[in-house]
Amino acid sequence: MYVVTLIYFSLAPPLFSMLCDRIWANRQSAARSKERKIRHIAELERKIQRLQTEATTLSAQLTLLQRDSTGLTAENSELKLRLQTMEQQVYLQDSLNDALKEEIQHLKLLTSQFMSNGGPRMNYASLGGSQQHYPNNHAMQALLTAQQLQKLQIQSQKHQHQIPPHLLHQLQQL
Repeated sequence: MYVVTLIYFSLAPPLFSMLCDRIWANRQSAARSKERKIRHIAELERKIQRLQTEATTLSAQLTLLQRDSTGLTAENSELKLRLQTMEQQVYLQDSLNDALKEEIQHLKLLTSQFMSNGGPRMNYASLGGSQQHYPNNHAMQALLTAQQLQKLQIQSQKHQHQIPPHLLHQLQQL
C-alpha cells in the first residue's frame, strides 16, 4: 500500500490509472493462463486414464493370444509326431509288401519246380525241406523289430508329452 501511495503521488493521475489497468489486465491474464493449465492437466489425466484402460485391454488380449499360440504349438507338435508315425507306417507297410511279393515269387518258383519234378515224388531235401525257406526272413524280422521299436517310441512319447488318449488310440491303430 505504501508503494501504491508513493506511486500515486509521484505519477500523474492518467499514468496511475493506466498502471492500475495494466495490473488488473495482468491479473486477469494470469487467471486465464491458470485456467488453461488446469484444463490441459485435466485433459492429460483423461488421456492417461484412457491409455491405461487400453493397455489393460491389450495386455489381456496378448495373454489370450499367447495361450492360444502355446496350444497351437502343442497341437502342431502332436500333428508332426502323428505325421512322422504315419510316414514310418507307410514305409514299413511298403517294405512288408515288397518282402511278401518276393516271398510269393519264391513260392511260385518252388511250386513250378515241384510240379515239373513229378509232384509228390520229389525229394524235399533238395528244396531244403528240413528248413523253412524264406529268403527275406531277415527282412521280415527287421520289419517286426521296427514295429516293436515304434510301439516303444509311442509309449515313451506318451509318457513324455502326455499325448491325448484319442490321438494315442489313432496312432496305435496305424
